[in-house]
Amino acid sequence: LDSPLPNHSKSIAATYDSEYTVPRCFEHASLCHGGFVLIRGVGDEEENSPNTIDSCADRTGSSSQKFESIFFMSVQSVTKEIMTVGDWVSITTAVTSPTDTSLRPMPADHQFIIHFYYKSDVVSSWKYITSRFRQPGLDSGLFSVKYMLPAGSVHVVRVIYGYGPFIVGPCVRSWEYYDVDDLMFAVVDSSLTFPLVVEGELLAVYDSEFTAPRCIDVGPSCDSSLLIVGVGGTVGEGTESNAPNTIDGCEDYSIGKRGHDESIQSMKVASVDGAFLSVGEKARIEAYVFKAKDTSSRSNPNEKEYAHFWYAPDAKSKDWSHLRSTSFDPGSGGLMRLNLNFTLQPGDSTQAVRLTYGYAESRYMGPCDRMDKYFDVDDLVFEVDHGSIPKPSLQYIYTPHVLSPSPVTETVAKYDRKFSVPRCADYSVACNTGFDLIWNVGDEEPNFPNSIDTCSDSTGPTAHKFESVRYISVRSTKDTIMTVGDWISIIARVYSPNDKSLRPMSEDNQFILHFYYTSDFEPRWKYIASRFRKPGDSWFEVKHMLPKGSLHAVRVIY
Repeated sequence: LDSPLPNHSKSIAATYDSEYTVPRCFEHASLCHGGFVLIRGVGDEEENSPNTIDSCADRTGSSSQKFESIFFMSVQSVTKEIMTVGDWVSITTAVTSPTDTSLRPMPADHQFIIHFYYKSDVVSSWKYITSRFRQPGLDSGLFSVKYMLPAGSVHVVRVIYGYGPFIVGPCVRSWEYYDVDDLMFAVVDSSLTFPLVVEGELLAVYDSEFTAPRCIDVGPSCDSSLLIVGVGGTVGEGTESNAPNTIDGCEDYSIGKRGHDESIQSMKVASVDGAFLSVGEKARIEAYVFKAKDTSSRSNPNEKEYAHFWYAPDAKSKDWSHLRSTSFDPGSGGLMRLNLNFTLQPGDSTQAVRLTYGYAESRYMGPCDRMDKYFDVDDLVFEVDHGSIPKPSLQYIYTPHVLSPSPVTETVAKYDRKFSVPRCADYSVACNTGFDLIWNVGDEEPNFPNSIDTCSDSTGPTAHKFESVRYISVRSTKDTIMTVGDWISIIARVYSPNDKSLRPMSEDNQFILHFYYTSDFEPRWKYIASRFRKPGDSWFEVKHMLPKGSLHAVRVIY
């Protein structure tokens, strides 16, 4: 491994990076490996332990030959060319297990498990790739998985190897024995950055400068999406990503658990008239909060929950103005929507709103004051038009689901009997199902089930009572003929029951959309992303980079 590998354009060994406290390949390469020294061993015997960027630490005994240990990691381009955004790469790891398997009794729910994760930058949250299950004595201990490199110039991969029940998480602290190691590497990023759009609204991304979710373009609205779900400072796992998500470092303080106690789930800022967010115009803040289920065991059980809205016309100044406060009784649990209209003020083009939400608070509080042990605070940064920004057509750019005439070819699919699905047979900029081919669900859907592998719907006989996908389209983000390596938008319209009592929303049940793709109709679908539907939503969008292949398919499951 210290020499260039056959057919690889460039293979390099990582060195320890004291800033990020992990092995790192600083140069661009087709293969980056950690060698057999940097991460060999586990716990105190591992050099520069724990070799993770976030201090997630090993939990095991003193000898790597008796306990679970990762002793090699590498990442390499499948094409053996310099790793570039959009490429498929392979993560390879070698692990060892106890030589005496009697040291690990195998209860029904315990296994030897390897989890694989990645980051496309050092500040974003970990993203799960997949897991592998090891059978000591029956396999080589060498495992490999593949994933496609998203946008980002510095990537990190993580391998977790341990013994316990199947629990997914980037730091599985509930396992009694595990080893965790990271490997950082450089990626050529020549891709363009496209704002995420969902039914005319921009989706925020985490901004490391403001340390909060931010929409970097001007639009009619800005949505935090899933970036602020949960609350920082909670006990157990599953806390808020990039907590506290505030521009001035104001921190959450909660001893509660997500899904049981007070937390902010999402925030959205939207113009009231549907035009771009502009100075002098009315805007609306829409927030979803999770109410506490039971406060009877608290030291002050009869208090109210308070929500406070704040506004900073200049996000850089961090000067907050109070908009409004509201209070309500806890105890019911579940999501609650809060709305507030306000006028966008002159200041800077980059502005921010804040919501503080807690138990037993007061109407008379500052933007970072708390009075109890259950307190969540989150900010949303957005751009405002001061009159100097040209406004593109809302119909064409910010509401892509409107079937208006396109400046270039847009094709409506026809049913293909060979593949049993709607198909656009010609090259095009965009391809959509129209509102006839997949409208409805189950037996009432034309050419049911409209899937290449006969995966079938599961629902009742009436679309107006049960979930259905009504429309799907794919479109090049560059408005040119869809080509390998291009980013495309996948847009779906869905329908849900009119009578919400038909779908009781228990704690672990949600309305969910999954997006998948396959190229050249490979036997396995590949997962893209999921979206969670809130009441009133019907249009959803995700972006996907086209891999190699001349015939592609996308799938929406709702």
